[in-house]
Amino acid sequence: MKKNLVGQTGLWLVLLTGYLAAHPVAQDTPDFSGQWIVESVSQPAADTPRALTVSMTLVRTNVRGEPMKPLFKDITVKREFAAGTSSETYQIGIEESTVSARADGTKIPSTHSGAKWEAQALVMEKGSYTGASPETGVWTERREVWSLEPDGRLRLVVTTRASASPSNTVALVYRRQ
Repeated sequence: MKKNLVGQTGLWLVLLTGYLAAHPVAQDTPDFSGQWIVESVSQPAADTPRALTVSMTLVRTNVRGEPMKPLFKDITVKREFAAGTSSETYQIGIEESTVSARADGTKIPSTHSGAKWEAQALVMEKGSYTGASPETGVWTERREVWSLEPDGRLRLVVTTRASASPSNTVALVYRRQ
């Protein structure tokens, strides 16, 4: 009986080790990786992505190759629309911006983008502006808040704002394919 119990315990340890290797548990934030199909939209529109393909890079070592607490380094989102696809990659925790002008002094719209964790939600923001700072001159802003619902569905709340139009918020729910 004791030998059988030891054998069963060993088998469970092997299975658990295999599971943990395939499913990182040290990560404190959700993994949105996978293929998602739209299930519901609060305000259907032609530019609503009907499907998403998401990949997130999990980093487990620092630049010297030493172990560290796992974290997601970036997220790549491929959006499938009726008229085609688009793809974007955000470095999580990094704010990027551009400030440009032509040689003749003509201002080109400046841009900014970034992604950061707010508790268990990933917030991705991007915008452009022609003034001296964001939300000046002619400007646009887009904010997406990604979270997982208790049943595993992906919830996106997208808010768009612009100098020339009113603010708009749309909630989308995707199911894993």
